[in-house]
Amino acid sequence: MAVVLHCNDGELRTSAPAGTPLLEVLREQAGLTAAKPGCGTGDCGACLVLLGARAAPGATPVYELHHACLTTVAMAEGGHVVTAEGLVGEELGPVQRALLHAGAVQCGYCTAGLVVGLTWALLAGVEPRRAALGNLCRCTGYGGIRRACDVLASHGAWSLGELLPAGTRAVAARLPVRAPQHLSLDERRWVAGGTDEIPEHRHQLVAHRRPTLLRRVPDLGGIAGEPRGLRLGAAVTVAEIQGSALVERRWPGLAEHLDRFGSPAVRAAATLGGNLVHASPTADLAIPLLAMGAVVVLAGPHGTREVPLDRFHVGYHRTERRRDEVLVAVRIPDPPAGAVLHLEKVAKRPHDDIASVSLAMRAVAVPERRLAAVRVAAGGVAPTPLLLVRTAAALEGAAGEVDRARVALGVLGAEIAPIDDLRGSAAYKRALLGHLLLAALDRWHPGVATAVLLDGAVAPGGVRPGVPVPGREQVPVGDGIRCGEGVRPR
Repeated sequence: MAVVLHCNDGELRTSAPAGTPLLEVLREQAGLTAAKPGCGTGDCGACLVLLGARAAPGATPVYELHHACLTTVAMAEGGHVVTAEGLVGEELGPVQRALLHAGAVQCGYCTAGLVVGLTWALLAGVEPRRAALGNLCRCTGYGGIRRACDVLASHGAWSLGELLPAGTRAVAARLPVRAPQHLSLDERRWVAGGTDEIPEHRHQLVAHRRPTLLRRVPDLGGIAGEPRGLRLGAAVTVAEIQGSALVERRWPGLAEHLDRFGSPAVRAAATLGGNLVHASPTADLAIPLLAMGAVVVLAGPHGTREVPLDRFHVGYHRTERRRDEVLVAVRIPDPPAGAVLHLEKVAKRPHDDIASVSLAMRAVAVPERRLAAVRVAAGGVAPTPLLLVRTAAALEGAAGEVDRARVALGVLGAEIAPIDDLRGSAAYKRALLGHLLLAALDRWHPGVATAVLLDGAVAPGGVRPGVPVPGREQVPVGDGIRCGEGVRPR
Protein backbone atom coordinates (compact mmCIF):
# COMPACT_ATOMS: atom_id res chain seq x y z
CA MET A 1 0.00 0.00 0.00
CA ALA A 2 1.36 3.39 -0.99
CA VAL A 3 2.23 5.91 1.72
CA VAL A 4 1.78 9.62 1.07
CA LEU A 5 4.23 11.93 2.81
CA HIS A 6 3.90 15.69 3.02
CA CYS A 7 7.33 16.83 1.85
CA ASN A 8 8.62 20.38 1.41
CA ASP A 9 6.06 22.18 -0.83
CA GLY A 10 4.18 19.12 -2.05
CA GLU A 11 3.52 15.43 -1.53
CA LEU A 12 5.70 12.35 -1.92
CA ARG A 13 4.03 9.05 -2.70
CA THR A 14 6.04 5.89 -2.01
CA SER A 15 5.33 2.16 -2.05
CA ALA A 16 8.43 1.44 0.05
CA PRO A 17 7.88 -0.82 3.09
CA ALA A 18 6.95 1.04 6.27
CA GLY A 19 10.33 0.26 7.85
CA THR A 20 12.39 1.73 5.01
CA PRO A 21 14.70 4.56 6.15
CA LEU A 22 13.36 7.96 5.12
CA LEU A 23 16.82 8.88 3.82
CA GLU A 24 16.62 6.14 1.19
CA VAL A 25 13.21 7.30 -0.05
CA LEU A 26 14.23 10.97 -0.18
CA ARG A 27 17.39 10.34 -2.16
CA GLU A 28 16.49 7.41 -4.41
CA GLN A 29 12.80 8.00 -5.10
CA ALA A 30 12.28 11.74 -4.70
CA GLY A 31 15.70 12.91 -5.92
CA LEU A 32 16.10 15.08 -2.81
CA THR A 33 19.83 14.59 -2.28
CA ALA A 34 20.61 17.40 0.17
CA ALA A 35 20.31 14.95 3.08
CA LYS A 36 23.49 12.89 2.85
CA PRO A 37 24.35 9.37 4.05
CA GLY A 38 27.08 9.48 6.66
CA CYS A 39 27.37 7.47 9.84
CA GLY A 40 23.98 5.72 9.69
CA THR A 41 23.68 5.97 13.49
CA GLY A 42 22.69 9.59 14.17
CA ASP A 43 26.20 10.77 15.04
CA CYS A 44 27.15 13.11 12.18
CA GLY A 45 24.06 15.18 11.28
CA ALA A 46 24.57 15.00 7.50
CA CYS A 47 21.04 13.63 6.95
CA LEU A 48 19.05 15.98 9.18
CA VAL A 49 15.48 16.86 8.25
CA LEU A 50 12.63 18.63 9.99
CA LEU A 51 9.50 16.64 10.79
CA GLY A 52 6.44 18.70 11.62
CA ALA A 53 3.22 17.52 13.19
CA ARG A 54 -0.03 19.16 14.26
CA ALA A 55 -1.27 18.15 17.72
CA ALA A 56 -4.84 19.42 17.33
CA PRO A 57 -7.03 21.05 14.67
CA GLY A 58 -6.01 24.67 14.22
CA ALA A 59 -2.80 24.27 16.23
CA THR A 60 0.48 25.49 14.75
CA PRO A 61 2.62 22.57 13.56
CA VAL A 62 5.59 21.84 15.77
CA TYR A 63 8.81 20.83 14.01
CA GLU A 64 11.30 18.39 15.49
CA LEU A 65 14.82 17.69 14.28
CA HIS A 66 15.28 14.14 12.99
CA HIS A 67 18.00 12.03 11.42
CA ALA A 68 16.60 10.71 8.14
CA CYS A 69 18.79 7.61 8.57
CA LEU A 70 17.00 6.83 11.86
CA THR A 71 13.49 7.78 10.71
CA THR A 72 11.36 5.25 8.87
CA VAL A 73 8.63 5.88 6.32
CA ALA A 74 6.03 4.91 8.96
CA MET A 75 7.45 7.44 11.43
CA ALA A 76 7.20 10.23 8.84
CA GLU A 77 3.68 9.34 7.68
CA GLY A 78 1.19 12.05 8.55
CA GLY A 79 3.94 14.58 9.28
CA HIS A 80 5.61 17.30 7.23
CA VAL A 81 9.12 16.40 6.09
CA VAL A 82 11.25 19.45 5.33
CA THR A 83 14.67 18.95 3.77
CA ALA A 84 17.27 21.61 2.98
CA GLU A 85 15.68 21.93 -0.48
CA GLY A 86 12.42 22.94 1.18
CA LEU A 87 14.10 25.85 2.98
CA VAL A 88 15.03 27.68 -0.24
CA GLY A 89 12.49 29.81 -2.09
CA GLU A 90 13.33 32.24 -4.85
CA GLU A 91 16.51 33.12 -2.99
CA LEU A 92 18.64 31.75 -0.18
CA GLY A 93 17.10 31.68 3.29
CA PRO A 94 18.59 33.46 6.31
CA VAL A 95 20.47 30.40 7.57
CA GLN A 96 22.08 29.71 4.19
CA ARG A 97 23.09 33.37 3.88
CA ALA A 98 24.62 33.41 7.34
CA LEU A 99 26.69 30.28 6.64
CA LEU A 100 27.82 31.64 3.27
CA HIS A 101 28.83 35.10 4.51
CA ALA A 102 30.62 33.68 7.56
CA GLY A 103 32.81 31.41 5.42
CA ALA A 104 31.21 28.30 6.94
CA VAL A 105 30.89 26.36 3.67
CA GLN A 106 33.67 24.38 2.05
CA CYS A 107 33.10 20.90 0.57
CA GLY A 108 29.38 21.17 1.31
CA TYR A 109 28.77 17.61 2.51
CA CYS A 110 27.64 18.65 5.98
CA THR A 111 26.16 22.02 4.98
CA ALA A 112 22.61 20.84 4.28
CA GLY A 113 22.43 19.18 7.71
CA LEU A 114 23.70 22.36 9.33
CA VAL A 115 21.10 24.43 7.49
CA VAL A 116 18.31 22.17 8.75
CA GLY A 117 19.70 21.97 12.30
CA LEU A 118 20.11 25.74 12.65
CA THR A 119 16.66 26.37 11.15
CA TRP A 120 15.20 24.07 13.80
CA ALA A 121 17.09 25.98 16.49
CA LEU A 122 15.57 29.28 15.37
CA LEU A 123 12.08 27.76 15.20
CA ALA A 124 12.42 26.17 18.65
CA GLY A 125 14.15 29.08 20.37
CA VAL A 126 17.32 27.06 20.98
CA GLU A 127 20.71 28.77 21.06
CA PRO A 128 22.22 28.03 17.61
CA ARG A 129 25.64 26.95 18.90
CA ARG A 130 23.98 24.30 21.05
CA ALA A 131 21.92 23.06 18.12
CA ALA A 132 25.05 22.65 16.00
CA LEU A 133 26.62 20.24 18.52
CA GLY A 134 25.18 17.29 16.63
CA ASN A 135 26.79 18.23 13.30
CA LEU A 136 30.25 17.02 12.32
CA CYS A 137 32.05 19.21 9.77
CA ARG A 138 34.98 17.58 8.05
CA CYS A 139 36.79 20.60 6.63
CA THR A 140 35.81 24.11 7.82
CA GLY A 141 37.39 23.95 11.28
CA TYR A 142 34.10 25.19 12.83
CA GLY A 143 35.23 28.83 13.10
CA GLY A 144 32.91 29.99 10.32
CA ILE A 145 30.07 27.87 11.71
CA ARG A 146 30.41 29.51 15.10
CA ARG A 147 30.40 32.96 13.50
CA ALA A 148 27.26 32.11 11.55
CA CYS A 149 25.59 30.85 14.74
CA ASP A 150 26.40 34.12 16.51
CA VAL A 151 24.95 36.18 13.64
CA LEU A 152 21.72 34.18 13.72
CA ALA A 153 21.50 34.42 17.52
CA SER A 154 21.90 38.21 17.43
CA HIS A 155 18.75 38.59 15.32
CA GLY A 156 16.43 37.68 18.20
CA ALA A 157 13.17 35.79 17.63
CA TRP A 158 12.45 34.41 14.16
CA SER A 159 9.01 33.81 12.69
CA LEU A 160 7.91 30.82 10.64
CA GLY A 161 7.46 33.16 7.68
CA GLU A 162 11.09 34.26 7.81
CA LEU A 163 12.44 30.71 7.91
CA LEU A 164 10.14 28.72 5.61
CA PRO A 165 9.49 29.77 1.99
CA ALA A 166 5.91 30.29 0.81
CA GLY A 167 5.41 26.84 -0.73
CA THR A 168 6.64 25.01 2.36
CA ARG A 169 4.50 27.21 4.61
CA ALA A 170 1.45 26.40 2.50
CA VAL A 171 1.88 22.67 3.13
CA ALA A 172 2.38 23.36 6.84
CA ALA A 173 -0.90 25.33 6.89
CA ARG A 174 -2.95 22.41 5.60
CA LEU A 175 -1.17 19.67 7.55
CA PRO A 176 -3.73 17.27 9.10
CA VAL A 177 -3.67 16.04 12.68
CA ARG A 178 -1.78 12.76 12.97
CA ALA A 179 -3.93 9.77 13.82
CA PRO A 180 -2.95 8.15 17.13
CA GLN A 181 -2.01 4.49 17.39
CA HIS A 182 -3.27 1.99 19.95
CA LEU A 183 -1.13 -0.38 21.95
CA SER A 184 -1.81 -4.05 21.24
CA LEU A 185 -0.15 -6.58 23.52
CA ASP A 186 -0.53 -9.16 20.75
CA GLU A 187 1.97 -7.17 18.67
CA ARG A 188 5.50 -8.55 18.65
CA ARG A 189 7.24 -5.58 17.09
CA TRP A 190 7.15 -2.26 18.88
CA VAL A 191 9.36 0.68 17.96
CA ALA A 192 9.85 3.72 20.17
CA GLY A 193 12.36 6.36 19.03
CA GLY A 194 14.34 3.88 16.96
CA THR A 195 17.73 5.40 17.81
CA ASP A 196 19.02 1.97 18.88
CA GLU A 197 16.51 -0.32 17.16
CA ILE A 198 16.96 1.01 13.64
CA PRO A 199 20.78 0.78 13.38
CA GLU A 200 20.79 -2.70 14.94
CA HIS A 201 17.72 -4.25 13.26
CA ARG A 202 17.27 -2.19 10.10
CA HIS A 203 16.59 -5.18 7.83
CA GLN A 204 14.06 -6.70 10.21
CA LEU A 205 12.14 -3.42 10.34
CA VAL A 206 12.03 -3.15 6.56
CA ALA A 207 10.65 -6.70 6.32
CA HIS A 208 8.03 -6.18 9.06
CA ARG A 209 4.59 -5.23 7.76
CA ARG A 210 4.00 -2.23 10.08
CA PRO A 211 5.33 -2.07 13.63
CA THR A 212 3.45 -0.20 16.34
CA LEU A 213 5.06 3.21 16.89
CA LEU A 214 4.98 3.69 20.64
CA ARG A 215 5.49 7.44 20.37
CA ARG A 216 2.07 7.63 18.67
CA VAL A 217 0.28 5.89 21.56
CA PRO A 218 -1.28 8.67 23.70
CA ASP A 219 -1.41 6.59 26.89
CA LEU A 220 2.39 6.16 26.84
CA GLY A 221 3.14 9.89 26.85
CA GLY A 222 3.05 12.63 29.42
CA ILE A 223 4.81 13.65 32.61
CA ALA A 224 2.60 13.96 35.69
CA GLY A 225 3.07 14.67 39.36
CA GLU A 226 1.99 12.12 41.94
CA PRO A 227 1.53 12.64 45.69
CA ARG A 228 5.09 11.46 46.36
CA GLY A 229 6.84 11.62 43.04
CA LEU A 230 6.58 11.73 39.27
CA ARG A 231 5.14 9.43 36.65
CA LEU A 232 6.75 9.55 33.22
CA GLY A 233 5.19 7.76 30.26
CA ALA A 234 7.52 5.32 28.54
CA ALA A 235 7.23 7.16 25.21
CA VAL A 236 8.37 10.48 26.70
CA THR A 237 11.47 11.63 24.84
CA VAL A 238 14.71 12.83 26.35
CA ALA A 239 13.95 16.28 24.90
CA GLU A 240 10.58 16.30 26.69
CA ILE A 241 12.26 15.38 29.99
CA GLN A 242 14.72 18.23 29.44
CA GLY A 243 11.91 20.68 28.74
CA SER A 244 9.69 19.65 31.66
CA ALA A 245 9.35 22.30 34.37
CA LEU A 246 7.91 19.60 36.65
CA VAL A 247 11.04 17.45 36.36
CA GLU A 248 13.31 20.45 36.84
CA ARG A 249 11.41 21.47 39.97
CA ARG A 250 11.67 18.01 41.56
CA TRP A 251 15.18 17.14 40.27
CA PRO A 252 16.85 20.46 39.37
CA GLY A 253 19.82 20.20 37.03
CA LEU A 254 18.93 16.84 35.46
CA ALA A 255 18.00 18.60 32.22
CA GLU A 256 21.46 20.15 31.95
CA HIS A 257 23.09 16.76 32.41
CA LEU A 258 20.97 15.30 29.61
CA ASP A 259 22.67 17.65 27.15
CA ARG A 260 25.23 14.84 27.01
CA PHE A 261 22.61 12.38 25.78
CA GLY A 262 23.46 12.37 22.07
CA SER A 263 22.68 15.17 19.64
CA PRO A 264 19.55 17.38 19.70
CA ALA A 265 17.97 15.18 17.01
CA VAL A 266 18.68 12.00 18.97
CA ARG A 267 17.16 13.55 22.10
CA ALA A 268 14.05 14.48 20.09
CA ALA A 269 13.54 10.84 19.11
CA ALA A 270 15.01 8.70 21.92
CA THR A 271 12.46 7.65 24.54
CA LEU A 272 12.67 6.86 28.22
CA GLY A 273 11.27 3.35 27.76
CA GLY A 274 13.47 2.59 24.77
CA ASN A 275 16.61 3.59 26.63
CA LEU A 276 15.75 1.31 29.56
CA VAL A 277 14.52 -1.68 27.54
CA HIS A 278 17.57 -1.61 25.28
CA ALA A 279 19.49 -2.46 28.47
CA SER A 280 22.87 -1.05 27.56
CA PRO A 281 25.42 -1.14 30.41
CA THR A 282 25.97 2.59 29.81
CA ALA A 283 22.33 3.65 29.31
CA ASP A 284 22.36 7.41 29.91
CA LEU A 285 18.94 7.50 31.58
CA ALA A 286 19.29 4.31 33.60
CA ILE A 287 22.27 5.51 35.66
CA PRO A 288 20.61 8.67 37.10
CA LEU A 289 17.28 6.85 37.52
CA LEU A 290 18.94 4.12 39.59
CA ALA A 291 20.30 6.75 41.97
CA MET A 292 16.88 8.41 42.04
CA GLY A 293 15.14 5.16 43.11
CA ALA A 294 13.00 4.71 39.98
CA VAL A 295 10.47 1.92 39.44
CA VAL A 296 9.35 0.66 36.00
CA VAL A 297 5.71 -0.18 35.25
CA LEU A 298 5.12 -3.17 32.95
CA ALA A 299 1.80 -4.05 31.31
CA GLY A 300 0.84 -7.45 29.95
CA PRO A 301 -2.19 -9.67 29.35
CA HIS A 302 -2.40 -10.44 33.08
CA GLY A 303 -2.33 -6.81 34.22
CA THR A 304 0.39 -4.41 35.32
CA ARG A 305 3.28 -4.91 37.69
CA GLU A 306 6.01 -2.67 39.09
CA VAL A 307 9.69 -3.63 39.20
CA PRO A 308 12.39 -1.56 40.93
CA LEU A 309 14.84 -0.42 38.28
CA ASP A 310 17.77 -2.05 40.10
CA ARG A 311 16.07 -5.43 39.50
CA PHE A 312 14.89 -4.70 35.95
CA HIS A 313 18.20 -5.28 34.14
CA VAL A 314 19.22 -8.93 34.55
CA GLY A 315 22.06 -9.25 32.02
CA TYR A 316 23.75 -7.73 29.02
CA HIS A 317 20.88 -6.37 26.87
CA ARG A 318 18.43 -8.48 28.94
CA THR A 319 15.65 -7.29 31.21
CA GLU A 320 12.94 -8.63 33.51
CA ARG A 321 10.31 -7.75 30.87
CA ARG A 322 8.43 -10.77 29.52
CA ARG A 323 7.84 -11.20 25.79
CA ASP A 324 4.17 -10.29 26.12
CA GLU A 325 4.80 -7.21 28.27
CA VAL A 326 5.56 -3.63 27.36
CA LEU A 327 7.10 -0.96 29.57
CA VAL A 328 4.43 1.71 29.93
CA ALA A 329 5.78 4.12 32.54
CA VAL A 330 8.50 4.96 35.04
CA ARG A 331 7.75 6.22 38.54
CA ILE A 332 10.32 8.36 40.34
CA PRO A 333 9.91 9.10 44.06
CA ASP A 334 10.58 12.61 45.28
CA PRO A 335 14.09 13.08 46.71
CA PRO A 336 14.53 13.30 50.48
CA ALA A 337 14.65 16.85 51.81
CA GLY A 338 18.14 18.26 51.42
CA ALA A 339 19.25 15.63 48.92
CA VAL A 340 21.92 16.39 46.35
CA LEU A 341 22.16 14.48 43.08
CA HIS A 342 25.65 14.38 41.56
CA LEU A 343 25.97 13.21 37.95
CA GLU A 344 29.10 12.42 35.96
CA LYS A 345 29.62 11.09 32.43
CA VAL A 346 33.00 10.66 30.76
CA ALA A 347 33.06 9.97 27.02
CA LYS A 348 35.44 10.52 24.13
CA ARG A 349 33.21 13.36 22.89
CA PRO A 350 31.60 15.30 25.75
CA HIS A 351 28.17 15.89 24.20
CA ASP A 352 27.54 13.19 21.64
CA ASP A 353 28.97 9.82 22.53
CA ILE A 354 28.43 6.64 24.50
CA ALA A 355 29.91 6.86 27.98
CA SER A 356 33.14 5.13 28.89
CA VAL A 357 32.08 5.31 32.54
CA SER A 358 29.29 7.23 34.26
CA LEU A 359 28.28 7.73 37.89
CA ALA A 360 25.25 9.06 39.73
CA MET A 361 25.10 9.62 43.48
CA ARG A 362 22.29 10.91 45.66
CA ALA A 363 22.82 11.65 49.35
CA VAL A 364 21.80 13.89 52.24
CA ALA A 365 24.28 15.51 54.62
CA VAL A 366 23.47 14.93 58.29
CA PRO A 367 25.14 16.22 61.49
CA GLU A 368 28.73 15.29 62.31
CA ARG A 369 29.65 15.42 58.60
CA ARG A 370 27.96 12.11 57.86
CA LEU A 371 25.91 11.07 54.84
CA ALA A 372 22.46 9.45 54.77
CA ALA A 373 19.99 8.23 52.14
CA VAL A 374 22.92 7.38 49.89
CA ARG A 375 22.32 5.76 46.49
CA VAL A 376 25.19 5.27 44.05
CA ALA A 377 24.90 3.94 40.48
CA ALA A 378 27.48 3.40 37.77
CA GLY A 379 27.54 2.58 34.06
CA GLY A 380 30.19 0.93 31.93
CA VAL A 381 31.63 -1.21 34.73
CA ALA A 382 29.35 -4.29 34.65
CA PRO A 383 27.11 -6.14 32.18
CA THR A 384 24.18 -3.96 33.31
CA PRO A 385 23.63 -0.49 34.76
CA LEU A 386 24.69 -1.11 38.35
CA LEU A 387 23.31 0.06 41.69
CA LEU A 388 26.29 0.05 44.08
CA VAL A 389 24.56 -1.03 47.27
CA ARG A 390 27.66 -1.92 49.29
CA THR A 391 29.52 1.22 48.24
CA ALA A 392 26.55 3.31 49.38
CA ALA A 393 26.51 1.51 52.73
CA ALA A 394 30.21 2.20 53.18
CA LEU A 395 29.63 5.90 52.58
CA GLU A 396 27.14 5.96 55.45
CA GLY A 397 29.56 4.18 57.76
CA ALA A 398 32.91 5.51 59.04
CA ALA A 399 32.86 8.81 60.90
CA GLY A 400 35.82 10.54 59.23
CA GLU A 401 35.20 11.60 55.65
CA VAL A 402 38.71 10.59 54.52
CA ASP A 403 38.35 7.16 56.12
CA ARG A 404 34.87 6.88 54.63
CA ALA A 405 36.22 7.65 51.17
CA ARG A 406 39.07 5.13 51.51
CA VAL A 407 36.73 2.36 52.66
CA ALA A 408 34.23 3.16 49.91
CA LEU A 409 36.93 3.03 47.23
CA GLY A 410 37.94 -0.42 48.40
CA VAL A 411 34.35 -1.67 48.47
CA LEU A 412 33.76 -0.17 45.03
CA GLY A 413 36.57 -2.26 43.57
CA ALA A 414 34.92 -5.49 44.71
CA GLU A 415 31.47 -4.45 43.50
CA ILE A 416 32.26 -3.73 39.85
CA ALA A 417 33.44 -5.95 36.99
CA PRO A 418 34.58 -3.81 34.02
CA ILE A 419 36.04 -5.35 30.86
CA ASP A 420 38.48 -4.22 28.20
CA ASP A 421 36.68 -2.79 25.17
CA LEU A 422 36.83 0.06 22.66
CA ARG A 423 36.07 2.61 25.38
CA GLY A 424 38.96 1.70 27.66
CA SER A 425 40.69 -1.06 29.53
CA ALA A 426 39.24 -2.58 32.67
CA ALA A 427 42.05 -1.00 34.72
CA TYR A 428 41.32 2.41 33.25
CA LYS A 429 37.61 2.12 34.02
CA ARG A 430 38.34 1.11 37.62
CA ALA A 431 40.60 4.09 38.10
CA LEU A 432 38.15 6.39 36.33
CA LEU A 433 35.21 5.33 38.49
CA GLY A 434 37.32 5.86 41.58
CA HIS A 435 38.02 9.42 40.43
CA LEU A 436 34.33 10.04 39.76
CA LEU A 437 33.38 8.81 43.22
CA LEU A 438 35.91 11.17 44.79
CA ALA A 439 34.54 14.01 42.66
CA ALA A 440 31.06 13.22 43.97
CA LEU A 441 32.20 13.10 47.59
CA ASP A 442 33.81 16.49 47.17
CA ARG A 443 30.32 17.96 46.77
CA TRP A 444 29.39 16.99 50.33
CA HIS A 445 32.86 17.25 51.89
CA PRO A 446 34.92 19.83 49.98
CA GLY A 447 38.59 18.91 50.00
CA VAL A 448 38.11 15.21 50.73
CA ALA A 449 39.30 14.22 47.24
CA THR A 450 42.52 16.18 47.68
CA ALA A 451 43.02 14.71 51.14
CA VAL A 452 42.59 11.17 49.84
CA LEU A 453 44.97 11.79 46.94
CA LEU A 454 47.64 13.26 49.22
CA ASP A 455 47.08 10.49 51.72
CA GLY A 456 47.97 7.95 49.03
CA ALA A 457 44.82 5.87 49.34
CA VAL A 458 44.60 3.19 46.67
CA ALA A 459 41.68 3.27 44.26
CA PRO A 460 39.86 0.20 42.96
CA GLY A 461 42.11 -2.15 41.02
CA GLY A 462 45.28 -0.95 42.72
CA VAL A 463 45.50 2.28 40.69
CA ARG A 464 46.24 5.33 42.77
CA PRO A 465 43.85 8.25 42.27
CA GLY A 466 45.60 11.13 40.56
CA VAL A 467 48.11 8.93 38.77
CA PRO A 468 47.34 9.20 35.05
CA VAL A 469 46.84 6.07 33.01
CA PRO A 470 49.07 6.26 29.91
CA GLY A 471 47.18 7.60 26.91
CA ARG A 472 44.22 8.80 28.98
CA GLU A 473 43.21 12.26 30.08
CA GLN A 474 42.72 13.14 33.71
CA VAL A 475 39.23 12.66 35.09
CA PRO A 476 37.28 15.92 35.40
CA VAL A 477 35.65 16.93 38.64
CA GLY A 478 32.07 17.97 37.86
CA ASP A 479 29.34 19.89 39.63
CA GLY A 480 26.61 18.37 41.76
CA ILE A 481 22.91 18.99 41.41
CA ARG A 482 20.69 20.01 44.31
CA CYS A 483 17.36 18.24 44.65
CA GLY A 484 14.26 18.90 46.72
CA GLU A 485 13.93 21.85 49.08
CA GLY A 486 17.06 21.31 51.13
CA VAL A 487 20.25 23.34 51.18
CA ARG A 488 23.40 22.24 49.40
CA PRO A 489 25.85 20.88 51.99
CA ARG A 490 28.88 23.05 52.74
